Parts: sequence; C-alpha cells; structure tokens
Amino acid sequence: MKKIILLILAGIALFSFIFATSMLWYRFFYGSSYDNYATSSVTVQADDFNNTIDEEGLIPLDDDTATILTPYEVTVSNNGDTSVTYNVLLEDSIISDDESYSNRELLSRSQLRYQLSLNGNVIKIGNLSDINNNIIDTRNIAAGQVNKYQLRIYVAESAQNTNWQNKYYHFNVNIQMEDDL
Repeated sequence: MKKIILLILAGIALFSFIFATSMLWYRFFYGSSYDNYATSSVTVQADDFNNTIDEEGLIPLDDDTATILTPYEVTVSNNGDTSVTYNVLLEDSIISDDESYSNRELLSRSQLRYQLSLNGNVIKIGNLSDINNNIIDTRNIAAGQVNKYQLRIYVAESAQNTNWQNKYYHFNVNIQMEDDL
C-alpha cells in the first residue's frame, strides 16, 4: 500500500514539474508576442466647432460643388502594437439650448447628402437616409497608422423643391471600437 501511495505522489510531482516547465518555456519564448495582442491605444481627435449645418444663405448643392465646403475633420490614430477595427458613426443631435436654433426644425436625413474622404481621397458619397445603424465607415487600422477623415454634409440638389429653408442639421461623429461592438 505504501508503494502505491509513493507512486501516486511521485506521479503528481512529475506532472507538476512538466506543467511548470512547459509554462515557463512558453512565457520565455512566446510570452512577449502574446502580450502585444493585449495592448492597443487608439486616439481620436475630432473637430468640435464644425458640426452644424446652418441653412441661412446656403442652397442645395450637387456633389461636385459640395467639395468646396469646409469639412468636419476626425483623425483616428493607432498608437498600439496591434491592428484594431472601428466604426465611424454619424448621429443626429438637436441644439436645444441656443435661442437661434430653438424655434427651428431639423432637416430630414432624406434632404441631405454626404461625402466622406479618407486621407484626402473620397471614399463614399450618398444620401444620409441610406446610412444603416448610423455607420458611415468600418475600417481596420494597423499599428502606427493614422486615418484622417473629412466629412461634408450638405442639402441635396434633389431637395430644392422641398421645405429646407430656415432649418438646420446638427450631428455628432463618434468612433466605436471593436471591443464596444
């Protein structure tokens, strides 16, 4: 009986030794690359002053003419060690604390168009009403990469015969990281 207990204890000790050695081996040779996947630092810098389309004096524009508008700018920087997937969201917002907007209506998304540029190249043009779940772009950003977005929102040329005068559109651009999806 003593021999069986000693064999069982020796087996447990041998198993523990092999397990501990393999864990140390893994951490020594593969641990540093595993740690890189856990760290990612993405920063977002947005233009806070340019997110209202105020229709005083503006007229409906075609897509080519809209390129002269001052864009709303968002910069996404990946300062981490791994690539990250994110969504760029366009969310409606109302200005309720400003007297000049309190008596005015919001423009409908069906009256508005947008142009989205990434790093100086136009990547999307369309109607705001066609955007699903407020997502205007989904992108993977590699470590050390910077994506600079420019967003132009304007009254669509097709809205000329609609009631678009004396209305405004206020929006927020947000970045939603893969972890938040």
